Amino acid sequence: MSVYLLRIVTTAVLLLSLTTNISVAEQTYPPQKVIYHINYPDTSRINATFTNISNHLAAVGEDNIDLKVMIHGAALEYFLSASEDEAKQILLDSIRLEGAHLLFCGNTLDAYSKTIDDIYGAETQDRVQAGLPAIVALQQQGYIYVRP
Repeated sequence: MSVYLLRIVTTAVLLLSLTTNISVAEQTYPPQKVIYHINYPDTSRINATFTNISNHLAAVGEDNIDLKVMIHGAALEYFLSASEDEAKQILLDSIRLEGAHLLFCGNTLDAYSKTIDDIYGAETQDRVQAGLPAIVALQQQGYIYVRP
C-alpha cells in the first residue's frame, strides 16, 4: 500500500511541477511604473543593480514599463568616472537603450561642483533639483520604489 501512495504523491508532485513551469513561462505583467534608487558607491553593487534593471525591463517589456533610476550621493562618482571608462559607457548606453531613464540629483551635482554635462550621456532633463523629494513625488504618481 505504501508503494502505491508513493507513486500517487510522486505523480502529483510531477504534474504540479509541470503546471507551475508552464504558468511561469507564460506569465505576463501589467504595466509598471518603477523608480530604482542608487545612492551607494560600491561599483559591484551598482553593476548588480544594472543587471536587475535589465532583467526587469526584459521580463516586463520596455513598452509595458516606465522605469526611472535616481542617482545621488556617493553613487554620482561612478557616473562621473564613466566619461573616461569605455566599459561603463557601454553599460550606461545599454541601460538607456533598454528603456531606463537615469535621473541625477542637482543637490549632489552642486556638492561635487559638477554639472549635468559632466556625466556621460546625461542631458538637461535628466537633472532633478533634489533626489529624495523627486523619489517621493514619483511614488505619489504611482511609481513603485526599488532599492537593490
